[in-house]
Amino acid sequence: MRIDLDPDLAQRLYTAARQLGRDPVECARSAILAFVTDCEDAARMRAQLGGGDWVRVETLPD
Repeated sequence: MRIDLDPDLAQRLYTAARQLGRDPVECARSAILAFVTDCEDAARMRAQLGGGDWVRVETLPD
């Protein structure tokens, strides 16, 4: 898989990686893994709370 980043985000990634002394590709993989793990955890939590695949959204009056 290839992910194209806009120039600003790519520069921020390289800057952060350089500050950490890490490879930018490894930093990107870590960030994607954290995002996917969070989404999976949220889906499990919804299922445990009885929400299934859907989450009810309530709107408050203005």
